[in-house]
Amino acid sequence: MPSYSHASVGHGELITTLAIYVVIAVLLIVRYSRPMRMSVTRMWIGPVIFLVMTGLAIWGEQQQAPTAPEIIVLALGVGAVLGIPFGVLRGMHTTVKATDRPGVMYLGASWIVAVIWLGAFAIRAGLRIALMGTSYAAPLGDALLAFAIGMLVTSYYVIYRKYLALEHQAGQI
Repeated sequence: MPSYSHASVGHGELITTLAIYVVIAVLLIVRYSRPMRMSVTRMWIGPVIFLVMTGLAIWGEQQQAPTAPEIIVLALGVGAVLGIPFGVLRGMHTTVKATDRPGVMYLGASWIVAVIWLGAFAIRAGLRIALMGTSYAAPLGDALLAFAIGMLVTSYYVIYRKYLALEHQAGQI
């Protein structure tokens, strides 16, 4: 049976993690801070990438310092559910315009996605350091990541529904 205590974070590991977060932050902020024209299919690529990166981060944490799976599942569920209302708000306030091509939309700039997801990772890293050795550091951090993913997926669903309404209104469906 695995031990469920947390290992300490090494200085080199912390620097590497921070460098990765900075690179990802720059790329995300540049990507989401300008309006985009994209297909419905391409719209879902970002959330899938975020989901994979989040899953890998949680998996990596579990390799270093395992936490009971039922605790992680509970934390992920609570975090995702709490992210839903924020996703609805973000989706409702994102500019969506239909284009002359079916299946292609114009999305207004929305840097808030990058800020929330990166903030969740930053707070998670801070919790990991501040609460080192406690049994609730990993579940709290994982709940934050699930919150960001719940918000992102929900917002894209709302955006997709707005787009479908625009296409229906234009007679493209």
